[in-house]
Amino acid sequence: MRNEVVRLCGLTKDEIEARLTKFNLQGLSFIIAEENLDCRIELIYSGMDENAFAIEKSQIYNEFSDNVYSSKDLPLNSFAVELLMHSHYNLSVAESLTGGEVSCALIDVPGISSHFYEGIVCYNTEAKARRLGVSKKTLSEDGAVSKKTAYEMVKGLLATPETSLGLSTTGVAGPSSEEGKHVGLVYIAVGSGDFITVFEHNFCGERNEIRKKATNMALFYLIRFLMGNILLL
Repeated sequence: MRNEVVRLCGLTKDEIEARLTKFNLQGLSFIIAEENLDCRIELIYSGMDENAFAIEKSQIYNEFSDNVYSSKDLPLNSFAVELLMHSHYNLSVAESLTGGEVSCALIDVPGISSHFYEGIVCYNTEAKARRLGVSKKTLSEDGAVSKKTAYEMVKGLLATPETSLGLSTTGVAGPSSEEGKHVGLVYIAVGSGDFITVFEHNFCGERNEIRKKATNMALFYLIRFLMGNILLL
């Protein structure tokens, strides 16, 4: 018997199980754990030769290539910090709906201090303008929950000389809509220098569930940036 672990983010347990049904399950079983889109798949091989094992594993990785973040059995925050500590980046985070949860998740991991400059909770629209320089035009025309605002939040972080990598979150966690935008709409931006990428999500769930999903996806995009394959998403 042989066990391997795959870590992924962005899918529910039901979605993973549905996509795994296409594989030959003879000699192969799965244990799947998922919490707010952070997923752990334990692959259990029994009675398979090495070639069959390698082929099956490769197919599974290909199936989930947009969501896999590690073959190590590490949660999002631990793996993100491991990558960050082997990089030349100094990270700052700006959070709205996540309210400091991204920063807290990173700071939970020992050793982060050498690569983490600051975390800003700019929850109020005026704070986004004052603390991060988000333009009043963007806030009035696009709103605090928008692709442009998430982008400018990262630009504001990068304006600080000590920061070389920025990560931001803004969205509507609920319980009611804001700016005419529905509950669950979230924008996450990550970038360095002139390269900043913004991702849009529509999450389901209660208020704090949406916030947890946004936090995990932000960590996931940070990982993919540090791995150098953010453009694949």
